[in-house]
Amino acid sequence: MCFSVNFISSAVAAPSQIAENTGASGQSDRVPPKVVKAVIADLSQQQNLPPEKLKVTKYSRESWSDGCLGLAQPEEICSQAIVEGWRVVVSDGSQKWIYRTDNSGRNVRLEAPQSKVKS
Repeated sequence: MCFSVNFISSAVAAPSQIAENTGASGQSDRVPPKVVKAVIADLSQQQNLPPEKLKVTKYSRESWSDGCLGLAQPEEICSQAIVEGWRVVVSDGSQKWIYRTDNSGRNVRLEAPQSKVKS
């Protein structure tokens, strides 16, 4: 399930700016602002882009296969447990980047370079 989100000039999204969908489990399907902030900060730093030029365009709740969010690097050791988190798509208006995160936003990983696609 994916949702569209508007993100304005700060790296912290206000609750009213993120659509919420509460499922039968009672859990919110709204991406936490701390996750948005972590993704925007990482992308801004890696791509040397101002955070206010970046916006979350889609996100979905995910269950990753391991502590590396299914994106282990060669010779990286990952915990072997399901990690609940988010798949977050960010755009600067001309390109898109796809991130994987845990629920807290402490573990943030950019998917393979081919996930950076022209809009």
